[in-house]
Amino acid sequence: MRLPSLIALSLVLVPVTALAAHLFAGWMRRASLGIHVREYGPNLHEKKGGTPTMGGVVIAALWGVTLGLIRLFGPLTTEAAFVFVAGLSFGAIGLLDDLISLGLRRSLGLRPWQNLLLGSAVSAALFLGFSALLQVPLRVPFSAVTLSLSSIPNFFLAWLVFLCTTNSMNLTDGLDGLASGVSILILAGFLVISPGAGLASALLPLGAILIGFLWVNGHPARLFLGNVGSFFLGGVVGACALVSGTAFLLPLLAGLLVLEGGSVVLQVASFRLTGQRVFKIAPLHHHFERAEGIDYPHFLPAVEWPEPKVTLRLWIVQGLFVGLAILAARL
Repeated sequence: MRLPSLIALSLVLVPVTALAAHLFAGWMRRASLGIHVREYGPNLHEKKGGTPTMGGVVIAALWGVTLGLIRLFGPLTTEAAFVFVAGLSFGAIGLLDDLISLGLRRSLGLRPWQNLLLGSAVSAALFLGFSALLQVPLRVPFSAVTLSLSSIPNFFLAWLVFLCTTNSMNLTDGLDGLASGVSILILAGFLVISPGAGLASALLPLGAILIGFLWVNGHPARLFLGNVGSFFLGGVVGACALVSGTAFLLPLLAGLLVLEGGSVVLQVASFRLTGQRVFKIAPLHHHFERAEGIDYPHFLPAVEWPEPKVTLRLWIVQGLFVGLAILAARL
């Protein structure tokens, strides 16, 4: 499909997604299918309990239909197909997690070891199914150097990338609209850094779908991504990095995901080693929120911003990371 037609289709997808997400949220609400808020100890998000979830189903379904339409008017690149399959595969793990959580009426779905096992199996299946596609030179940030890895190191790189992107995106999805907005910025970064990677036919429609989804996912959210959505988007981001040879650039391009995941690791390590917390609450975005019941010490000074301000400022931080990644790719 030619670029003007692709852009026109993407523009149409914005209101279509907003309407579809609105209808899906209404159906979920009538069926009394909403999230169960995890008890942190401090009073943080209790008011969000019961909000419809699994909005990632809408995103994945509309994206799949869109790619099918694009395929009718011309070939779909193998790279675009790989990114879609990766997103769908990891989204299935998130869907299972959501269904267990809703069925048992608890915040926890899959156990961490189950999540790791399923994620590893999906990573291995994707690598074996698309091994030739993933043998691309890896660009080194701030240089013209590229590296080519043999099969075994390349497999472990793919496994690590998928593990980090899916779980970090899941951690980032803790504020209304945060993960959706961050994903839009990351996908835009991929299009700028790797315009010849064959991803435009997939990423332009997905970006438009995410913009439309923000209509109901922005504060106050009427529909959450759910684990199906966060794992889906994490899989997409990881697949884009692998197929475009930008895995080494990913820590810059997805810098906020690194901060969110790293904050959890740092919080757990600090508490286990010293008995002291670094953040008021981890992941990082919760440290900046207003919370009640904080009766324990933490190293960093407390911040009390309203949720929309936290989301907006973290979007800005992610935008800076994207700019830095573009700079690293061009130098």
